[in-house]
Amino acid sequence: MKSARHEETATVMRAVEISKFGPPEVLRFCKTPVPGISDGDVRVRVRAIGLNFADVFARLGYYPGIPKPPFVPGIEFAGTVESVGKSVKTFRKGDRVFGFTRQKAYAEYVAVPATLVLRMSKRMSFQEAAAFGVTYLTAYHALITLGQMKKGESLLLHAAAGGVGTAALQIAKHLGVRVYATVGSHSKTQTARALGAAVVINYNAENFAEIVRQQTNGQGVDVILDSVGGKVFRKGWKLLRPMGRYVLYGFAAIAGQKGVSKLKALIESVSVPLIYPPSIVSKNVTLSGFNLYFLFEKVDYLQQAMLKLVAWHEKGVVRPVIGAVYPFEKIQEAHQFLQSRQSMGKIVVTIG
Repeated sequence: MKSARHEETATVMRAVEISKFGPPEVLRFCKTPVPGISDGDVRVRVRAIGLNFADVFARLGYYPGIPKPPFVPGIEFAGTVESVGKSVKTFRKGDRVFGFTRQKAYAEYVAVPATLVLRMSKRMSFQEAAAFGVTYLTAYHALITLGQMKKGESLLLHAAAGGVGTAALQIAKHLGVRVYATVGSHSKTQTARALGAAVVINYNAENFAEIVRQQTNGQGVDVILDSVGGKVFRKGWKLLRPMGRYVLYGFAAIAGQKGVSKLKALIESVSVPLIYPPSIVSKNVTLSGFNLYFLFEKVDYLQQAMLKLVAWHEKGVVRPVIGAVYPFEKIQEAHQFLQSRQSMGKIVVTIG
């Protein structure tokens, strides 16, 4: 009874803020007012937070559009609806939901427009829901909307054992796509292969470009999903078949285990080849890029995509791969593990 009474009357909450840009140690607990809501908002009692590499870049100060410290980071969450705005008819108190926000998810409560919240699948736990939204929507947008992938086509998927990578492998399997997956360790090769990759390449020990050319008899692949950029982009760009589609959705190459090295960032940036527009025409290839953080205005599209993904979860087509779960109090350790590149699947932080 005390817990329920506290949730109804709480005016102050715990949150984690980025005190200044830097290593995981800059993440600090603070007390802050429970957010108010506008007519079209819902306030959610957060039960789990999904960590994304975007959170690492935000902490390091290399993510576009983030505020100046101190601020509360975090872009996805799962929990229960605690209150709704006057004009909200789609949710009510107690609904189990997950959603998105431009920062502020590292907190006990978050207030967001109701259009950025969805009901959880009945089969979902809070941990699964927190691991679902960003990764599966990223994979869906890359593979289906931009990649236009069809049964029988081929895909080169980088970082295949990560959150987005494991989501993309499941969707690709559902589509009937042959996947060439790159990973960074032997243990990750087993994960990618178990999720349906036809060929798995350890990029720390093998040349992925040579192997893909050999495996495809020099033809290359139809689609490439790349969250790494830099030298990986240079090699991959040459592997597209005619009518091939290259989808770039990150530049993780500039970040190391301790942060962003300006020298490394410079080397990886200059490694990206200059794209001469007439060469795209003559080669019959497409280059696309996206960042979900700046697609929140596409409400109808995002909702329809997520409803399809939730339906796939209900049918067992997709299910988040959760590589590690940390309590809220150990969020610094969770960030360290994510930035180490040793993690597989999604890292989730639980509250309460």
